[in-house]
Amino acid sequence: MKYWRFRAWQENPFRYAMNEEESHRCCNCNREYVGNFCPQCGQKATLGAVNWSSVRESVMEIWGVGTRSMTYTLWQLLWRPGYLIRDYISGKRQVSFPPVKMLLIVAIVCALITNLLGDSSEETHSAEGMDAVVAFFDWAERNQGWGFLIIYSTMILPTWVLFHHSPRCTAHKLPQGFFIQVFLSTLALIFVTLADFFVPILILIPIYYYIAYYQLFGCGLWGTLWRMVLCMVAAAFIVLMIVYVIVDMTEKQTGGHPAWLVKSIAVAVFGICCTAILAVGYAIGRWSQRRNNNK
Repeated sequence: MKYWRFRAWQENPFRYAMNEEESHRCCNCNREYVGNFCPQCGQKATLGAVNWSSVRESVMEIWGVGTRSMTYTLWQLLWRPGYLIRDYISGKRQVSFPPVKMLLIVAIVCALITNLLGDSSEETHSAEGMDAVVAFFDWAERNQGWGFLIIYSTMILPTWVLFHHSPRCTAHKLPQGFFIQVFLSTLALIFVTLADFFVPILILIPIYYYIAYYQLFGCGLWGTLWRMVLCMVAAAFIVLMIVYVIVDMTEKQTGGHPAWLVKSIAVAVFGICCTAILAVGYAIGRWSQRRNNNK
């Protein structure tokens, strides 16, 4: 069936075939060898004299459409987001375009599309009286790549806590969580840009988050859903804590100690709520894992 062939492609789209009987002579170092790459200098076996194909590949590489194609990586991110991310964080990096570089290039392209086709009559904010929070979101709007990465980075810690002992990523670490959010930020940025022309596309962001987490961690349909919801709630509390701290550090003295006390209590409440959510989710996840292991 086409569906099962598609599922098989999702899980493993790469095939590395090597003819062990065919020998090659390297055009670079003149070494004779068997395989896809020269063991002495590393040049690819299929490379030879310069031809029109070489011209095409050189031009395409300028836009990231050559080796480790950015367009192909985005295509995989669209159809197999979790599997692609798992391949990358598990060490299969040669087949993927560098994710941070991809995010920044996509941000530039999305900004150009918005400026050329979108409504250019944006409201400009005055720098006078602008607090730090509004200033940050204004900066994030102008620098969408870094802005999305910073905002989505609040998901790194909740994801690490709640999916730490997942079936498919048994050793999920915080650095891996960074690249998980880079890939997902790229998708979210594309959907937000398309939403300028068709608003309902925004619903694809949580859907793709769910699909990516389901494919990446393998916690089951329900297990992935409640963990992802708790991740988003915990991330929201982290954002609220950061906002309160920034406001408290940057705004002028307005009410003395009472205002400071109220903000300190609010930060403490947000921190307790975030910690409680993560602790409960972690405990339920460990209990589910033990129950499955005992079956």
